[in-house]
Amino acid sequence: MILTLGLLLISAAALIATLLYQLKHKEKDKIPYPDPDLQIPTTAEPIAGQNVTIGSRGKGFIVLFTKSIIQSTNNVYITSENGVQMNLSTSTDLDASIKSQIDRSVNIPSSQHIILPSELELQSFRKEVKSVLIETSSDVFVISHDDGEASVGSTTHIPLHKLSNKYVVVSTEPESTWPSQFAVTAIDDNTTISIIFKMKRNLPLNIEGNTFYNGDVFNFSLDRFQTYQIEHMTDLSGTFIESSVPIAAFSGNDCNLLEGIGACDHLIEQLPPTDSVDVTYIVPPNMNDRDTLIRITAIENANITYMIGSVTRALSLYKSDSFDTKISSSQTCFINSETPILVTAFGLQSTSSTLGDPSMTIVPGLNQYLDYYKIVVPAGYDHNYVSIMIESSEKESLRINGALITTSDIVFEENVSAGKDTYNVRSIRVLEGELTASTVNGERFGLMFAGVTEYEAYGFSGNSMLL
Repeated sequence: MILTLGLLLISAAALIATLLYQLKHKEKDKIPYPDPDLQIPTTAEPIAGQNVTIGSRGKGFIVLFTKSIIQSTNNVYITSENGVQMNLSTSTDLDASIKSQIDRSVNIPSSQHIILPSELELQSFRKEVKSVLIETSSDVFVISHDDGEASVGSTTHIPLHKLSNKYVVVSTEPESTWPSQFAVTAIDDNTTISIIFKMKRNLPLNIEGNTFYNGDVFNFSLDRFQTYQIEHMTDLSGTFIESSVPIAAFSGNDCNLLEGIGACDHLIEQLPPTDSVDVTYIVPPNMNDRDTLIRITAIENANITYMIGSVTRALSLYKSDSFDTKISSSQTCFINSETPILVTAFGLQSTSSTLGDPSMTIVPGLNQYLDYYKIVVPAGYDHNYVSIMIESSEKESLRINGALITTSDIVFEENVSAGKDTYNVRSIRVLEGELTASTVNGERFGLMFAGVTEYEAYGFSGNSMLL
């Protein structure tokens, strides 16, 4: 009896081991990168949520740089919690002299600043191989910072496992000769892509010998690492991008000034998939007397309410339509929709100084908040800020770099009614360099970064996707 029982236990253990082995390798085969065997052990005591792969955290990213009229430096910042191995790779078809400057393997103890060659900047209406694949052995945050003379564009990058096959473009109406633009890159060969154009002004767009107007469809295909950028002299917001398999998509403007003040800045954001956007948002203000233009874009037909101060308004949008409103540097905006919407905040130049210029940030929705972020605040700005949106009853649980927020660092604070809940919105001064934000009890919160110097401003969020 004992012998029989022992044999049964051994057989069961063998069966379980076999199933676990098969499951591991089945899952491994589904994901071509990053290599899950590149694991670096960690021993640090975990902060709530820091070791969970959610939101903008991931092990694989694809990076590109859209066209900018200003010669700029292509900065990428990668942050890890406990150290990672990182591999950078590019297409075998990329010019060897450029490829040799990029492809590498690096050990990152905490954060890494990489400058990529200026030759990676995209040119419109060309199939190019100008994207860069970042693979890491454990989760990281990645931001890019395209910094030129009095112009900058920044974005938080979306991990490969969060990419999808449907996006909606956000850009602004060109105020001069600098176009609006969007770009895509493939992560698989034989990727077919369809562009359904929406144009604020129905101007002809010539692509590869064909002319396209509002509502027309442009079809093409890309192989892995290939990129394609489209530009136009009108706002392309509401243009839909659809693909046969997941791709990465980016949009904005080559350079633009808004509201007729200041000078132009490069605008870019990596777009979240349409199935990862939210229905409820809080938009914090920009500082230094910078107004904020808020763009609400409907993914489907949408009934929306928004509140600025004590005034609530309602509106309805058809699919792909947008609506703009504006807040001052002392106001917030609460937005709620019956169906998913994309919300983008454009910071404007200061009304009282030469600080800032247009910046573009996709706003995180309440259901996109995380409880842990580790991100690099870029260097070279007179003032850097982070805005925090958290349930007011939990605001004391927040820690910046492991410490409570110092009252003297708070430059804005307001409580906002969000349905049945009340959220606390604070903007605080922060220093350049690594920044860790977390809560001691796992409470989730939204995070948006901004920085200004003379005639220049950046902005990006901690996350812009549903968890």
